[in-house]
Amino acid sequence: MLADDVYDAFVLVPLYLGMYYKQDVHIHGDVSKKLYKNVINYVQRILSDYSEKLSKINLTVDGFKTADGEPNIIGAGLSCGVDSLCTVYDKYVKENDEDYRINALFFFNTGWHGDFYDERTKILCLNRYNMNKPAADELGLPLYWVDSNFHAFTRECKVVECGGYLSNYSMILGLQRAIKKYYIASSYSYDEMHKFDRRNGDMSAFCEAYFIPLLSTETVEIIIDGCEYERGRKTEHISDWNIAQKYLNPCSTHSQDTEDPHNCSKCGKCLRTMLTLEIIGKLKNFSGVFDIDTYNKYSFAYKCDTVVNMKKDAHKLENCMLAKKYNAKMPSYFISIIYSFKTNPLYFTKRLMRKILGNTIYDFLKKTLKH
Repeated sequence: MLADDVYDAFVLVPLYLGMYYKQDVHIHGDVSKKLYKNVINYVQRILSDYSEKLSKINLTVDGFKTADGEPNIIGAGLSCGVDSLCTVYDKYVKENDEDYRINALFFFNTGWHGDFYDERTKILCLNRYNMNKPAADELGLPLYWVDSNFHAFTRECKVVECGGYLSNYSMILGLQRAIKKYYIASSYSYDEMHKFDRRNGDMSAFCEAYFIPLLSTETVEIIIDGCEYERGRKTEHISDWNIAQKYLNPCSTHSQDTEDPHNCSKCGKCLRTMLTLEIIGKLKNFSGVFDIDTYNKYSFAYKCDTVVNMKKDAHKLENCMLAKKYNAKMPSYFISIIYSFKTNPLYFTKRLMRKILGNTIYDFLKKTLKH
């Protein structure tokens, strides 16, 4: 599958490094003209708008070429998270047009599972692949595990998630000898991206709807899928699907000190997903992948946090809106504030001071006291 006649796979990460270190970049090889033009004209501007640590540079290449091959794969990633399963459900189970229907699944090691230099990262990645493989087998689709070291080069760059974000698309460009269309499962809806602009935070929320299509070439089309749904709607959408009930795995503990790929049922992603399932009355259907007793220990605190922070977090807002739709009981804002202050008084003291003083004065005093 590897496209060894073009250097498209090696454009995005060096571009990011160059923009971070304020160094011009030359690619000693041929690249897709479409990708190059998009990077020069649009991609750099988006990245520099996303973070003040990134600056526009000069990117040059030896020449232009379209990757050889007769690609016939319509691919998508399979992480068995809500976003991933929603895309597979819509573009494989429900899609009847063979020109748009998924025929292969991929699992990339590009940084999402941890630091490249930590030996536990690859172990966790393989464990997660092996856990997801039965889902692919049951669907009747091949699941390709693709290893890389793209994320080895970006560990020193302190721009949140950007390096791993670009590494993921580099893998797709590297496989364009075989892949003609690839669906990227969205993290946010169109409306959420409009409301929650997260510069220097979550790059998905900042620009994925218009950024990802710009990474396509003459050979491979990269499509952002799922922006028509909010996360809660996605969970609702797949909640009756037997594959989701058996294999759903949104857990974020892979970013912590563990090699266990199973749902912990108490991290932010698990709690968010389980709350949605509780609201729509489907939590018991997922007892095979979640520990409901563990969830019950943490659910009230998480519900309070959801109510308090719903104006700051798109997914928490969506759960509150779903609760209203289903008439599901959530703690009041007053109770949530009292409980949250009791459990984390320092955080709420800082939050109150910021509200009283304003962001500018608060940040100035914080820096002054720190020095």
